[in-house]
Amino acid sequence: MDVLQFTLFFAALFVGYVLLHVRVARFEGHLEKLASLRSIDDRLRQIDDRLQLVGASVDRIRTERVESQLERLHNDLEDLREVTANVQSAVVQIPPPAAPTPSGEFPNESSAARMLTAVENRLIELGYHEIRVLNELGGVDAAGDVELQVECWRGGMPAKGRVLVRNGAVRDVELQTVVQMFP
Repeated sequence: MDVLQFTLFFAALFVGYVLLHVRVARFEGHLEKLASLRSIDDRLRQIDDRLQLVGASVDRIRTERVESQLERLHNDLEDLREVTANVQSAVVQIPPPAAPTPSGEFPNESSAARMLTAVENRLIELGYHEIRVLNELGGVDAAGDVELQVECWRGGMPAKGRVLVRNGAVRDVELQTVVQMFP
């Protein structure tokens, strides 16, 4: 080998070394970037774990909320069932009115009984019960104006007052609870 060949060989070897060194330096830069990606990956795993914990706690809170609302609804339905079981005893069965005869009179019913039935029906419609008419209805003419003294109950409170009947129909009801009558 002569000197020129040796110099060219040495120069090629030096250029190869420089190129290899530059490539290794770039490769190290890429490896550093990949190392930072690993820390990002760890951070993403931590965020995913935290999101799963938050999601589980939100689901638990929603489940507890739904369970509490269902329990409340169940209690309300039980209360409603108890109330409706007692409704049958609270409902007053009103017999259907008798059909009038062709002459316009009701069979087997006096004018006083029709007036008493009209008063009771009207007071029942207003929510009163245990109705007592204090007047004697024996000789009362239903064709005129009649004022009847009445005692009854509403909402657990006794009430007293008067009912004005005109031509067999209730025209005016004036009842007061006993609480309003006493000081």
